Amino acid sequence: MKYKLLKMYFHTGVHIGNGMLTDGNSVIYADTLFSALCHEALLLPDGVGRLYQVFQQGRLRISDAMPYVRDNYYVPRPMIVIQSEEGDSKKKKAFKKLKYIPIQKMDQYVKAKLDAEKEVDEYSGFAAYEMRTGANITREDDAKPFHVGVCHFKEGCGLYVCIGYTEEDDLEYLLTLFESLGFTGIGGKKSAGLGKFSIMPENCPNEFCDRFDNQHSYDTYMSLSLTLPKEDEMEAVCEGANYLLKKRSGFVASNTYSLEFQKKKTIYMFDSGSIFRHQFEGDIYDVSNKNSHPVYRYAYPFFMGVTEV
Repeated sequence: MKYKLLKMYFHTGVHIGNGMLTDGNSVIYADTLFSALCHEALLLPDGVGRLYQVFQQGRLRISDAMPYVRDNYYVPRPMIVIQSEEGDSKKKKAFKKLKYIPIQKMDQYVKAKLDAEKEVDEYSGFAAYEMRTGANITREDDAKPFHVGVCHFKEGCGLYVCIGYTEEDDLEYLLTLFESLGFTGIGGKKSAGLGKFSIMPENCPNEFCDRFDNQHSYDTYMSLSLTLPKEDEMEAVCEGANYLLKKRSGFVASNTYSLEFQKKKTIYMFDSGSIFRHQFEGDIYDVSNKNSHPVYRYAYPFFMGVTEV
């Protein structure tokens, strides 16, 4: 595969749901990105069919939308045991607080040579959160206030997506969908003007490509996206793995699916940053309840090598 990084420059605040309207996240998971891209694909002649096909055939892959701070690209903290200095409780607490680390410092992290306290401070400044108040107004009732958690990225900061592709035409197709999505907006409360962004494709730095292409001999791999193996892959995948599970549910956002709001089927996926000894394919799962059309949940992994043999 060939690789690109896609920087997302947000022009507005964004509400990235985390279970409640007042919650807010600072990353966008790959399954959420894929769902949003499906909505944009509906505006094109080929509909969702082409988007589904290019991913199912292995011609495209996407990661989560992860943080960048200027030229530092952050990836999930790998779920591996790090032996920090004995008795240094402050350093141990700092390691536990790390959610994301710069790809450029992955080797330092693996060897427990990363200045975790410094990294926690630098990462904490990449976004700020606001609790925005709005009101639902109907003819019959008084105005009912509600609160929305909104993430604002600091100057020089935002989110980026790793893209794997085999054909230039597929890459251009995907970039067209992302560009359209930037005008529509992503996340919650788009009708209030949230979630607008522009895109900037960039060449993939060597720190990524070396780990994507397995140019070294790795014995552990980390997924940069939420992922779920196929049933016949599960047993081998879990052997020697270190992971957390994340519940994924929500409502179907489609006017043609049902006359009433319907919930998607709940599934549990391996969280980003989970560590595996064996790579696997994953899939796109139908989480509909067999109404008028499928509802897709993206669950392909985006692997990078972590520790060498």
